[in-house]
Amino acid sequence: MKRFYFLGLVFLLLTKFTSAQGEGEKIEFGLGINPCLSWMNPSMKIFNSGGPAFAFGFGAKINYKLSQKYALGFEVNFQNININTNYNKIDVVYKLDTFTSTDFTMQYNLKYLEIPVLLKMQTEPKNKRAYYGEFGGSLGLLLNQLADVESKELSISQVNTEEPEENDKFILQNSDNNATIYKTNINAFKIGLIFGGGIQYHLTNGSRLEFGLRYNIGLTDIYDDSKLEGSNHCAGINIGFIF
Repeated sequence: MKRFYFLGLVFLLLTKFTSAQGEGEKIEFGLGINPCLSWMNPSMKIFNSGGPAFAFGFGAKINYKLSQKYALGFEVNFQNININTNYNKIDVVYKLDTFTSTDFTMQYNLKYLEIPVLLKMQTEPKNKRAYYGEFGGSLGLLLNQLADVESKELSISQVNTEEPEENDKFILQNSDNNATIYKTNINAFKIGLIFGGGIQYHLTNGSRLEFGLRYNIGLTDIYDDSKLEGSNHCAGINIGFIF
């Protein structure tokens, strides 16, 4: 139900800015893509990051100009996030078998609807070129969560970690205390802090191209389990076209 409320908020936001077009040149619309590297930053010793993985996002941009140099930026992005995790030592219960694994890995493929809200700053254009910086926050709604599970004893592909099918169900237990069970599903929401900057190329028709770098720092725990703690970070290229 929370996801429907979030989608409703997105719709209202887009409606508000579309109806504000009468304010003339204060409103800008554009499109963008965001190829990046994504990784997990664990906060406990039971597992560690499996290293960065390629991710990709795309969406729409709306800028509300506060002055010649400053604007509020709103984006609606569909973001694909890949995360690799390695468990150092874990007991795995699968069907009627229980085994201790030291090479248990989960490779997540997560899909989010993300809304960044940014303060954008730019220099005066010179020779049709300007520089910009941006910072702000992002709110993400999880749309889908799948994971590939790998170890010497077990291999399962495309596991829905929120509602697994019968043959995909497994349980992770602490090897030193089997009463401690870990859930591997992902939180429905995530919050991030964004920093970025780059260069703009102004075209003759008033449009412009933007090429920049963007770093999204995860502020919230990505797991839906207080016994597993870790945040997700992304660093990549931000390419946009403003009409």
